[in-house]
Amino acid sequence: MTTTEPSAAGAEFTPCKQPTTDPGRGSGTSSGTGAGTGSGNGNGNGNGNGNGQVSEPGPDSDGTEATAAGGVEQVNFFDGLFLRAEHLNRVQDHARALAESIGEAAGPGVVEGFTVTVSDATLHVGAGHAVTASGVPLRSDRLVTLPLAGLTRAAHGFWWVEAVPASWQYGEAPVQGASCDDPCSGSGTTKRLYEVQGVRIRLTEATAPGLDGQKPRRLRNWLAAWYFAQERLAAGPWPYGDEAANLPRGWAPPQPTAKPEGVRLAALFQHRGPAKVWETDTWIARRDRGAPPPERYWQARLGMRPWDVFVAQVLQFQDQLADITGTSGRLVPGGTPDLVARELKRIKTEGRLTKAMLLKEVDRLIGDIDAGELIGPPAADEGVRPLHELGIDELPPAGYLPVTYGGDKDAWERLRSQVETYLGNRLIKRYCLCASPDVAQAIQEARHRNRIRLSEQAEIDILIPVAPRVDPIAQWVAFARRDQRRCYDEQEPRLREAFGGGEQEVPADAAVDEGLTKQ
Repeated sequence: MTTTEPSAAGAEFTPCKQPTTDPGRGSGTSSGTGAGTGSGNGNGNGNGNGNGQVSEPGPDSDGTEATAAGGVEQVNFFDGLFLRAEHLNRVQDHARALAESIGEAAGPGVVEGFTVTVSDATLHVGAGHAVTASGVPLRSDRLVTLPLAGLTRAAHGFWWVEAVPASWQYGEAPVQGASCDDPCSGSGTTKRLYEVQGVRIRLTEATAPGLDGQKPRRLRNWLAAWYFAQERLAAGPWPYGDEAANLPRGWAPPQPTAKPEGVRLAALFQHRGPAKVWETDTWIARRDRGAPPPERYWQARLGMRPWDVFVAQVLQFQDQLADITGTSGRLVPGGTPDLVARELKRIKTEGRLTKAMLLKEVDRLIGDIDAGELIGPPAADEGVRPLHELGIDELPPAGYLPVTYGGDKDAWERLRSQVETYLGNRLIKRYCLCASPDVAQAIQEARHRNRIRLSEQAEIDILIPVAPRVDPIAQWVAFARRDQRRCYDEQEPRLREAFGGGEQEVPADAAVDEGLTKQ
């Protein structure tokens, strides 16, 4: 079927001219009392206020100072009403306004789906369901692709992959004639019959100062650490902001603010160097639907970490860890064969090169490899490697590590060796044998604590899941940052020393979260 765009002819409704009487808008007068009441006469009715002035009901108020509308309207149907498209559209608008109001109150985020991957310079976004901060539902039931060719990265730039509301019309239906005309005299005009409420995937540019100074293998973890710090400061958390030294005097409820149009699904960035490798990270950007806005606001304001933010930080680490993990589940170094081969083919296709030019190209290629510019899929399993060598310098407050240690007499030494290799020797470790539910509890308890920098001293627990007979039962261990409370009785000398210039047992970083003020 061939479709045509609707034309202007016949698209607008022209009502019949009928004598009308508008209730409340007659020629009568009214007077008001101090209590805000009034009376009208003549052909109309009126409302009065305390000043004796008439105020008609409208979309903003019922005519009194004590009422205010909020954008939710419905049609007041009555017998004798000439039903028009306007009225039916108002019915749809009313249902949509109610649904969005409920959606907004429940909070924004992704409900399911919307997986984001990149291959062959093309972004792929799967089907999914999300809700915007304004309560607008975003539903997609098919794969969306977005070509990245020609996309230019600004200095220190990257992109947010976002889903935003979109709508379009399709289908055709004839316009059967305007009101007051002969209903059979149709002009042959057609209009779109249906309107879809869908999703559009877009890329929004952003900058992270310092991004260009990162080596490719460290870029992903650096960007995650940078954004998580910015996110925690965005709500003005009192314990970490300018008011940290004093208890704030204002605790007013949050006020209505402008809300983002869409929902973030992933961060997209491109590595420097001739290979121009594209990479995405889901959990830097994505926040699954969680708590309602007031809960999230006050948690952030009080220096707590909302649950969806904590889960995103844990999953970001686990996702990056999995991307540099071999088939055995053990960390391996990043390999470069595919990208090196691609560069060699490019050099070959450039035609005849002098010996000097060829040596220059080879030297450049070697330099790119040494600098980590060419990053490819992991090589075969080469055993456990330090996280910092693989570009992970900062960890969430808690997470999980794959280990392989068996059940013989040397199992403990193998487990300890792998953990030490992963985390280095700067962290102060305590090993704990735990039932699986206690591992989960310890992970949850770390929710509000500082992130873990491998280059700094921090006290952590290594949680080893065991069976009731204290036998290891899994090929993984968990880590969690310990609390930094030091509690004493009021007469404890060490407490007095802490306030009198003596040596303090309270860690120096207990008052400042992960150096946020330095970000």
